[in-house]
Amino acid sequence: MRQQNMSLEVIGFLGFLILPSGLKFLWSPLIDRYRIGNLGHYRGWIICFQLLLIAIIFFSAFIDIQNNLIGLLICMFLACLFSASQDIATDALAVNLLEPQERGLGNAIQAGGNFFGAIIGGGGALILLEKVGWRYSLIAMSVFMLLNLIPTLLYREQAIANSKVNKSYFQTFVRFFSRPKMLPWLFVVLLYMAGESMTTTMIRPLLVDRGLSLSDIGWLLGVVSYSARIVLALVAGVMITRLGRRRSLILFGLIAAFTALLYIVPAMGIASLPVLYAVCILVSGTQSMAYTALLSAMMDKSDRATAATDYTIQVSVMFLGGIAATILSGILAQQTGYTITFIISTVVSLLSVFFITKFIVD
Repeated sequence: MRQQNMSLEVIGFLGFLILPSGLKFLWSPLIDRYRIGNLGHYRGWIICFQLLLIAIIFFSAFIDIQNNLIGLLICMFLACLFSASQDIATDALAVNLLEPQERGLGNAIQAGGNFFGAIIGGGGALILLEKVGWRYSLIAMSVFMLLNLIPTLLYREQAIANSKVNKSYFQTFVRFFSRPKMLPWLFVVLLYMAGESMTTTMIRPLLVDRGLSLSDIGWLLGVVSYSARIVLALVAGVMITRLGRRRSLILFGLIAAFTALLYIVPAMGIASLPVLYAVCILVSGTQSMAYTALLSAMMDKSDRATAATDYTIQVSVMFLGGIAATILSGILAQQTGYTITFIISTVVSLLSVFFITKFIVD
């Protein structure tokens, strides 16, 4: 879109497309309560939404993106809807599989899988897009997603006790929000990844403005940066077990906040590829450590019997903060420039760490 000379404000408002990730808590109790046939409680939902996601990606390959932007945006919204709904089930399954002492490393592996998917979908797809075009890139992506169904089809889910699942839809939420210090914690979740959302959104159009090609950006932000995220997520997973959740959130949050200021380097006009690689590796890697710590803490605050709802509420709050930050970043960058936007993102991240020191205990 930046290559089509669209404004930063318009790009920022694309944050609305991921609105399903911010609102998915509304239908998460249904996934806690109901199952699809004999496919397993959460496994059935995972298979169903994966097939829908594959179908919409495949259909999008045949859209004329030059003349049918509205159609493309609708498909993107549906893809986000199906993906967000599948996340409810996958996260709930993870909460039930991992014991508390396994969650640091378990979430590191889960985050690593997330980032590896981003290497293929966010990096590889951009490189492929420049070489073979829109249609064949998306067909290849849909085929790869179909192959990703194989592990799920081979997995046999154990029965999950759901005695605590409330008969009333609203009781599920009341039960979650009535826990001690839950509101301060949700405020921390809201802010903790908001700073990252601002930087992640604006670094891409910034690199386009610095003259990098889609292939360059695919390698830089997709393949190399996400590889660094995988490595440092695993490092964080080991450290979380030793440091504890609270200290990990504080330490990794501080490091990620200050490292994000390195994005000021390309904002100042520096376009040397070695420098950009160093900057993006450091920023992405440290943000990965903070992200892994947050996922582990969120899992601790989820009851296994209502895992889909409890974990999804926290993820939804995180995404709502991200959506607001994404939109704000576009407006700020358009009005004040990239540098001020990156400074404000650091301030937001530091604010979340401050609230952790005041309100959150292990």
